[in-house]
Amino acid sequence: MTVRKNPNTPPSPYAVWQEGEGVPIVSGLMVADIRGDLPTAMWPRKGVKGAFIKLLGGEESMDSTIVDIPPQGHTEPEKYMFEEEIVVLSGRGATTIWLEGGKKQTFEWQEGSVFSPPMNCWRQHFNGSPDQKVRLLTVSNAPVMFNLFRSADFIFNCDHAFKDRFSGEEDYFSGKGQALPGMIWRSNFIPDINSFRLQDYSNRGAGGTGAMFEMANNTIQSHVAQFPVATYKKAHRHGPGAHILILSGEGYSLMWEDGQPKEKLDWKPGSLFSPPDMWFHQHFNSGREPARYFAVHYGYWRVVVEDMGPESGHMLAGNEIDYPQEDDEVFQIFQAELAKNGVKPKPLAEWRK
Repeated sequence: MTVRKNPNTPPSPYAVWQEGEGVPIVSGLMVADIRGDLPTAMWPRKGVKGAFIKLLGGEESMDSTIVDIPPQGHTEPEKYMFEEEIVVLSGRGATTIWLEGGKKQTFEWQEGSVFSPPMNCWRQHFNGSPDQKVRLLTVSNAPVMFNLFRSADFIFNCDHAFKDRFSGEEDYFSGKGQALPGMIWRSNFIPDINSFRLQDYSNRGAGGTGAMFEMANNTIQSHVAQFPVATYKKAHRHGPGAHILILSGEGYSLMWEDGQPKEKLDWKPGSLFSPPDMWFHQHFNSGREPARYFAVHYGYWRVVVEDMGPESGHMLAGNEIDYPQEDDEVFQIFQAELAKNGVKPKPLAEWRK
């Protein structure tokens, strides 16, 4: 599998900065278990161990990192000019947020929490456990911002306060939210993404459910989706950057570029992957429990980023494959996987709609 890249192109400003941070860069199409034993090193900027996760599908549109906070430890205070969403992969603790010269506010989180510190606000993360480390996964649009401004000094030392995003509201991270049309939940803190209540999302196939999230007035946004045992979703494609984290269930995804062989990625809870730019991808639940995943990507409901979000309003214009139009091998592979796992097929009329 290759993603085309001009060999004569020099390293981007983001890539140069990334290499200079002195921590491991984990690359590939997928990380089998982002919660597992990955190479990390002390990250001076953050004051704890960490690593970059540079998935091929990010294509310097979005990127991710992990940090490990030791028991009763904390990160260094930071602020920066890019957006991020953070998933708590393990442990429990708290984060303190503040504007320069403003009042600090602290909220607590646990495994499965999702939150988004507002852009260019100060933030510091604390491990509240005496004996368990915390691992945080952060997905951000840092590559775009670095490559646009080409200045780490600007990224980390800009004094502007985006008060339209955050101006010290005391209930900002309370977990309260606002339900909007289109399955959208506007909130800056999700206490547990694993148990978040979902709505009908069957237009993407498989009789699935889901929810869309708008956080911290960001351009990047996210969604969670779940689909039943012995079903699979319709194939679709979009621009680069989307990071998909498997929360529960076991199965696989097929990814392919037009006219090229299909890549099969087997996944389980903790798997993280990113479909490359305009590659079709399709998710299959061949396990014994419902499959749920969380995806961070560019927005398409509040801030429209054409061709970048996973459902930009052009899904029927050659960017989604309905079940009757898919290759025969797609269903054949699925049947074989179900048989291998001893999973009874569901009647097609119940989900292939």
